Amino acid sequence: MLNFGNTSEADISISKKVYFAILILSFFWILFIIAAPIFMNIGGILKIPAEILYLFFSKTCHQFESRSFFLFDNPAAVCSRCLTIYIGFFFGIVLYPLKNKLNNTSVPPLYILFIFIIPLAADVFLDWAGIMSNTFFTRSLSGFVTGVILPFYLIPGFVKFFNEVILYLKNRSMNLN
Repeated sequence: MLNFGNTSEADISISKKVYFAILILSFFWILFIIAAPIFMNIGGILKIPAEILYLFFSKTCHQFESRSFFLFDNPAAVCSRCLTIYIGFFFGIVLYPLKNKLNNTSVPPLYILFIFIIPLAADVFLDWAGIMSNTFFTRSLSGFVTGVILPFYLIPGFVKFFNEVILYLKNRSMNLN
C-alpha cells in the first residue's frame, strides 16, 4: 500500500507524478540497455538503433565486453556493474513507497548511504591496488547494493524541487494578478 500521510491533494499529486516519472524513466533506461543486444541479434534495420544505443551508453560506461552481461552473444549496452546499479536503482524505486511517503522530502542519514556504497568502493579500490581482483559477481553485487539505496536520497530531492518550483510559480502568478 502506498503511504501518503497527511498532506494536501496537490502535494500528493506532484509527489506521485515525480515518483512515477522516475520509475518509468528508470524502467526505460534498463529496457534500452537490454534492447541493444536484442536489436543487434535481430540485425537488419534494427542494427542501426542498436548501434545508436551502444554509442549513447558509451558516454556513461566503458563497455568492456569482458565485464558485461551477454544476451544472444552480444554484450549489454553497459558493463555488469553499471547494469546492476540501474537494476538496483529500479528495485529501490519500487521499494520506496513501501518505506516512505511519496511526498517525503527528508533523506536518511548520510552514513547509511556510505554503508551501501562501501562494497562498491572496496571492490574498486582492492582491485585497483592489486590486493584482490574483483570478479563478475563482486562487481554485480556491489553495483546492485549501491543502486538500491540511491532512490531514498534522490526521490525526496526531486519531490522537494518540484514542490518548490510549483510554489514559486503559484506565488509569481498571484503577484502578477
